Amino acid sequence: MHRPRYRSRPDPAPPETRRTLTVLEHDRAWHAIEHATGEPDADPGTVLNAVLHALRITPPTADDETAYALRKRLTA
Repeated sequence: MHRPRYRSRPDPAPPETRRTLTVLEHDRAWHAIEHATGEPDADPGTVLNAVLHALRITPPTADDETAYALRKRLTA
């Protein structure tokens, strides 16, 4: 009879890879920051979201952030 194996810890996250922005992505980010910083009450979140939108990158969801915080707390 086959018994399922259970791990005591979740699998570690794969290492994050870095990449260089393309010239077009850099240009879009530059202009998004330039535009967002001219807005009244532009906070870092507003600027970040403008840059991610310009680069067509979806930010993590609230559920993603909660899961990350829990994993981080478990490994601390």
